[in-house]
Amino acid sequence: MEMRVLQILSNFLRLAAFGGVLATGAQAQDASGAYLAARQAAMAHDYQPASQYFARALSQSPQDMALVAQAMSAFLAVGDVGKAHILAKMLASSSQTQPLAEILQLAVSFQAQDYDAALAQLEMTSVAGTAIDDLLKGWALMGLGQVGDALTLFDAAANAEGMRSFALYQKALALSLVGDFNSAESIFSGKDQTPAAISFRGSLVRAQILLQLGRSVDAISFLNGFHGEDADQEVLTMIAQLEAGVAVDFDMVRNGSEGAGEVLFFLAMALKNGEGYDDLLLYTRLASHMAPRNVHGLLLSAQLLEELGNPSLAIETYDAVPRSHPAFVSAELGRARAMYGIGKAEMSIEVLEQLAESFPEVRRVHETLGNFLRQEGNFSLAVQSYDTAIAMIDQLKPAHWYIHYARGIAHDRLGAWERGMRDFDQALVLSPDQFQVLNYVGYSLVERGEMLEEALSMIQRAVAVQPTAGYIIDSLGWVQYRLGYYQDAVVQLERAVELMTTDPIVNDHLGDVYWAVGRKAEALFQWRRALSFANEIKGHDDIDPVRVQLKLDIGLDAVLAEEGAPPLQVADGY
Repeated sequence: MEMRVLQILSNFLRLAAFGGVLATGAQAQDASGAYLAARQAAMAHDYQPASQYFARALSQSPQDMALVAQAMSAFLAVGDVGKAHILAKMLASSSQTQPLAEILQLAVSFQAQDYDAALAQLEMTSVAGTAIDDLLKGWALMGLGQVGDALTLFDAAANAEGMRSFALYQKALALSLVGDFNSAESIFSGKDQTPAAISFRGSLVRAQILLQLGRSVDAISFLNGFHGEDADQEVLTMIAQLEAGVAVDFDMVRNGSEGAGEVLFFLAMALKNGEGYDDLLLYTRLASHMAPRNVHGLLLSAQLLEELGNPSLAIETYDAVPRSHPAFVSAELGRARAMYGIGKAEMSIEVLEQLAESFPEVRRVHETLGNFLRQEGNFSLAVQSYDTAIAMIDQLKPAHWYIHYARGIAHDRLGAWERGMRDFDQALVLSPDQFQVLNYVGYSLVERGEMLEEALSMIQRAVAVQPTAGYIIDSLGWVQYRLGYYQDAVVQLERAVELMTTDPIVNDHLGDVYWAVGRKAEALFQWRRALSFANEIKGHDDIDPVRVQLKLDIGLDAVLAEEGAPPLQVADGY
């Protein structure tokens, strides 16, 4: 969909959902502590307690429709459509109109396969503009068996600006529902017109269509071409079924309600890179209610919850994906990521280890496990996981730079610098301007006292790519200091401290540079700051507090002499 259309839809969703209900009535403004707690929880996207507090506040002000609307949104965000629907009916019976309440009732009508009621509701409310409404009406008509009228509406939606490929995808689904797989495949192939939009889920739809046409070889080729080596367990399962000749019926959409759910799901997917994730969450919850077999709706809800800073509810949502479903691996990866994000590293790694044992053919599982092991300092096991993942790559692509970079770090931390450099070199071959690799290698060379001019060049390249990254600017200042370019180093490290005020390493580096240019009082101040910040950040192992204290006690020159390091000296010709 074109950017202008996405902006219109995004604004409409924000008005229809949380943004439209946070304005409160007079009673709510003066409500009890329960209401205030509910508001605070809702603003923090902590929907579970928010829904409970709103319910408690409602018991005190049951006629406050603004409060009813907020409670409805909170229950829907949690995924409790039943309670949200009760509140939506309360709003409908009042004189106030609330777009989300109307859309929620529409979703309930679809889920009950009451398509006449859904059509009637669509005549009175708009979900997100005429084109989206036409798609939903089309699915209601499909549910009523009025296929010709439904296809006419899909075509009308396709003629709206920026909606063509999205609407054609819906039309292809509808044609598949009634068994017209030839016409559906013509839409996907673009044989007669603009091809339908193909997303991850769309790729599964097209593969099933090709299979119904007896073209299993084409289906396998399409899936391999679309997903490549990054195919997840769901795709691998489908490919295995196709290769084994297993008969698979078309089941991506089985009725009008599931089709309408696809509309809301893809609408949320299209808007995911914008703002208003809390609003989108409500629509993914409705999509899951209308199409409960579409577990991708659950996955999207969980991802949105992670983005909103609610990992606990994200974990609960990921956990709702059945173990028997091929998307279970994706759900477990998400659950492990959310668990790691709230400090449950050990449990997260256990989840990934079990996943790697059960699904050894999924490369992403091994790579993710390697990342978590590396972040926890278990570099040896991390290398093993990375080795397994890299061995599964048939053809290296630019996107594979990261796994080589990550394995290189693990090798380096194990003391195997040469092995690490081989990985770093490979990462730079795949992505020559990758600033993370350039900075890591450049800084490491500085710390090792090797190839300082080359290190300077690498870090300068990294700064050119990321000119406002404090940690890279710190690296530039530090290599300039090590080369004896002290005044240049002062400029860079002062800038780095501005960007990373409380970082102990950057403050320590600036202290060293100040000492080198004779600004000793300022050096002592920076070292004290570094020591203070190092004590605040537990587990910060990249700074030696004992050495910093020694510099405070006897000065940098004496510390260098005790260590047998070269004395401070301005570079020749500088």
